[in-house]
Amino acid sequence: MKIKNVLFGIVILGILSFNILDKKTFEFIYPKQKEVKISLMSEHFKNFDKEWRGTDYYYFAEKDGFICSVLFYKLNEEEKLSLVEVPKIQLIEKAKEAGKEFPENSPVFAYTYFKNFSNLKKMEENDKSWGEITDDFMFRKNEINLEGSKIKQENMYGYAMYGNDLFVNVHISKMNCSESDLKEMEEIINSLKKVE
Repeated sequence: MKIKNVLFGIVILGILSFNILDKKTFEFIYPKQKEVKISLMSEHFKNFDKEWRGTDYYYFAEKDGFICSVLFYKLNEEEKLSLVEVPKIQLIEKAKEAGKEFPENSPVFAYTYFKNFSNLKKMEENDKSWGEITDDFMFRKNEINLEGSKIKQENMYGYAMYGNDLFVNVHISKMNCSESDLKEMEEIINSLKKVE
């Protein structure tokens, strides 16, 4: 009986180890600031293409209908002032009134910008958000139903910020998702980390 239990334990451990080993950790940097680095885990993607888009840096991967992109969005001086520095004054004041400290690199600025200026904003439905302004990341998910068709695209986002001038937008999407697809997307988005 003991031998059976030991063998069963070894088999279970082997299966769990195999699943954990399948997941690959991907790291993404903003090349002009090598200390700016985030990571995510996925068993789905093999590698990411990357390219400069002006001062922004973009990573992209696609496999089996899953699409994942990471955008490092560099703010110009005007954007830095209007999107970060002016709103930050009010947020710091509100935090002080509540007896709290407002974090230097709050994801709320990137979250607010990308949520309000999404190209697909008019088509987004069932929008849900989570995460705190004191966390490293804030998150959002929604779906897009294309008019006149039965095609539905699920979207999940993670937002972060570095300094006063660099937003991070991680986007994962898939058309006509199954429950297991949605679970995988959630696992990927929830694996996001800032790398020290």
